[in-house]
Amino acid sequence: MIGIRRAGLAVTVILAGLAVACASTRGGEDTQTRTNVLTRDEIMGVQGARDLYDVVQRLRPRWLTTRAGERSYGMATGIVVYQDQSRLGNVDQLRQLQPSAAFELRYLDGTTASATLPGLGAGQHVAGAIVVVTRQSSD
Repeated sequence: MIGIRRAGLAVTVILAGLAVACASTRGGEDTQTRTNVLTRDEIMGVQGARDLYDVVQRLRPRWLTTRAGERSYGMATGIVVYQDQSRLGNVDQLRQLQPSAAFELRYLDGTTASATLPGLGAGQHVAGAIVVVTRQSSD
């Protein structure tokens, strides 16, 4: 009788482990997406934030940094900031924007930023981009 209970417990533990593993695998994309997006609720939830730089520094500090000496084709690279589809400049531009101005913040790696943002084509090398989305998408 004890052997049957142990076997039943073992099966339950294995099944629970599989369920967690499956949920973690499915959630991997969600986790990745979440690390590249800050929602309005997250932005507005940062108490005492003076500006969007402060918000990003507290919630996603890695967005503000590049690897030491990061270069592309011999040129130094950095993080650029866009407001919707308009390039604002470097990360210091986030200091000019209030948290209430953002519907969402998105981080794009350098390759994605160069391929999707206006003005970042050939000859423009960036380590990444922070996009300040000011309104909810209509799609």
